Amino acid sequence: MADEITEGELHELIAAAKVSRQPESTSLGAAMSYDFRRPQKVNNDQIRRLESIHEQFARLACATLSGTLRMVVDVDVAFCDQLLYNEFILSLPSPCAAYSFSIEPHGGRATMSLAPELLGAVIDRAFGGQGRGLTGDESRTLTKIELNVVDKVVARLVADLEATWEHIDQIRVANTAYETNPEFIQIAAPGEGAIVIALEANSKYTGGLIHICYPLSTLDPMVAKLDPSAQQRQRAPARDQDGQIRALRNMKIPVHVQAARGSLSLDDVADLEVGDVVKLDTRVDEAAIVFVGDRPKYLGRIVLHGNKRAVEVTERILETDEDRYR
Repeated sequence: MADEITEGELHELIAAAKVSRQPESTSLGAAMSYDFRRPQKVNNDQIRRLESIHEQFARLACATLSGTLRMVVDVDVAFCDQLLYNEFILSLPSPCAAYSFSIEPHGGRATMSLAPELLGAVIDRAFGGQGRGLTGDESRTLTKIELNVVDKVVARLVADLEATWEHIDQIRVANTAYETNPEFIQIAAPGEGAIVIALEANSKYTGGLIHICYPLSTLDPMVAKLDPSAQQRQRAPARDQDGQIRALRNMKIPVHVQAARGSLSLDDVADLEVGDVVKLDTRVDEAAIVFVGDRPKYLGRIVLHGNKRAVEVTERILETDEDRYR
């Protein structure tokens, strides 16, 4: 019958079906995994930029802790990672020594947590010890006297943090609050992403970690400024900016004044002779138009200045009204 297919055609159909089931060419590159439950809102370049920023904070914290403990303290960035806020909270010891604060003028919240071993060294040194740490159970909560000592050190570390961000964004740390229970540090939703930077401090007798946690909602207003190209523009030396301003002030800009205007036909123009009077459309009391470049910027009236003609500016033309005077 005409509708029947031959055995050869059947084999061709089977072979074509097998080819259609094969995976597509990998010319577009290998597939990449992506966890939709943990979206990466801060890209790798921005994370590296944050790590670089806090390397500067590590240098400032090194000076602060060395002065407090009166011995050499090395502070280095241990890691900079993006994880969920509740994962950071679960990683803190209980009780802990955490300071939450707001970052003005953006209003976001962040927290700084110090390891018990490091706090023990600070307290021991403040009360005449060698900075070896507290004896007994170091995970206990601090007394009021000990807290006063730690508060002064944290205040200096917070000032270091403000100085670190100074070249990126003008921020101010405010509303600092001390908390010992990690569950009570409510600066973000449990499932919200956060950037956690850990700094490792080591001295002759002790060492510990300083954790700084920024919820992504806090970093949102500052993420665009983490772009290295934006930083290069922001960090232009003041002397270069002054030179550019002086150069702009010395630039010559063409200025011309339109005292009157009108129109003639080509025949009338062709018939013009010396002594003819051309009647224009502008009235005698109508203001002249001052053009800066090719844009009408001012209205004025024609006057004499010495033996030269001049224009006295009487009114500024708004940018929205420029089309009326073209």
